[in-house]
Amino acid sequence: MTLSEDRISTIAHQIIKDIWRNDLADVSDDSRALARVKRSLEAFFGAADEIEDAVRAKLRNKAPGSRDYDVLYQKFFHDEMVRRGL
Repeated sequence: MTLSEDRISTIAHQIIKDIWRNDLADVSDDSRALARVKRSLEAFFGAADEIEDAVRAKLRNKAPGSRDYDVLYQKFFHDEMVRRGL
């Protein structure tokens, strides 16, 4: 799933806002924390894109949209996420 820079920024701001509102952590430098959250989101969604490409490559001989394809896609995607620790 590819997200725009604006969407990632919006999500990152919401995360920082929720951390502050729920007193989950003390953040001494808001801009640094925001940048770190953005980098983490970009890394996660980039890895998810790579996983999706790998899963689609494994399923290239299956008909997309079929029940078999959907079940295998979910299984392979989950297995790859676990393998990568995501």
